Amino acid sequence: MKSLQRDWWRIALELKLRKANGDAFQEFFSSLMGKLHGDDFARIRPFGSLGDKGCDGYLQSTGEVFQCYGALNGDGGKVAYLIGKMAEDYAKAAKALPSIMKAWTMVHNLVDGLPIEAVEQLEALRKSNPDCEFSFVGKEGFELRLFSLDDGQIEELLGVAANNQDAFSFQASELRDLVVALMQAADDASSPLVVIRTVPADKLQLNKLPGHWCRLIEGGWQNAHLVSEYLARHRDPMTGEKIAKIFRARYAYLKSQGLQPAAIMSSLYEMVTGAGTVAAPRQVAAQALLAHLFESCDIFEDDASKVPA
Repeated sequence: MKSLQRDWWRIALELKLRKANGDAFQEFFSSLMGKLHGDDFARIRPFGSLGDKGCDGYLQSTGEVFQCYGALNGDGGKVAYLIGKMAEDYAKAAKALPSIMKAWTMVHNLVDGLPIEAVEQLEALRKSNPDCEFSFVGKEGFELRLFSLDDGQIEELLGVAANNQDAFSFQASELRDLVVALMQAADDASSPLVVIRTVPADKLQLNKLPGHWCRLIEGGWQNAHLVSEYLARHRDPMTGEKIAKIFRARYAYLKSQGLQPAAIMSSLYEMVTGAGTVAAPRQVAAQALLAHLFESCDIFEDDASKVPA
């Protein structure tokens, strides 16, 4: 597995976790665990009125019961509901499955982190039930399990990821399709047209983007000049400014929601490519477009005084 592919899969995983809630989240987790553990992992579903007895998945070799919490849009704002669900789900499993449960794990899709109250709740459960082990599985746990698989298995879960050869095979037709789709939304953006300006070289670090996004933006600069040339030759000379307008509006909205830089960048990437599986050539075109926009228009802060400490 190449580092570039790993970075693309990190983005695909984050988007998957944010988008998959409820049963879809449980299904994704079960598919991942099935590929990793084979028949040792028992995929659980309720049968009629019997229910699932508080178990969304079971690892036979360790006696670990998994309970999934897939919040809509990966939103952890419903703190009281989350901690109540933890207590209720554990109590249900402890009552129904005492002979097989040796560990209990809450699997969640809160990509930006858990509320401290959830950690306190898990510790309270641990102290009240010393014979059982307790843990969380979140984004980091998904990554650890995902990257234990071979490339083919990861593709089955998240789709293909662009490699170095793809990055050197930039396809102008893919960029054209992305620009056409963005231009269709240009009239709906509410912010004014912007003046394109150069940003400092340390902008990536100033905005505290995680390593995989820094690498992808830096890698996209090798094709960013092709984006600039395409926009300069476009029959509508205002195309570059209109696209900048769209991204300024979207960036301002995402930032106002209190999202972390990685979440903002992932959302911008999704806006460019659309939902669902993205083919490698389109990933490369989107990477180049985002690199161009990052470097030449104000979608992220452009000096240290604007960046929160």
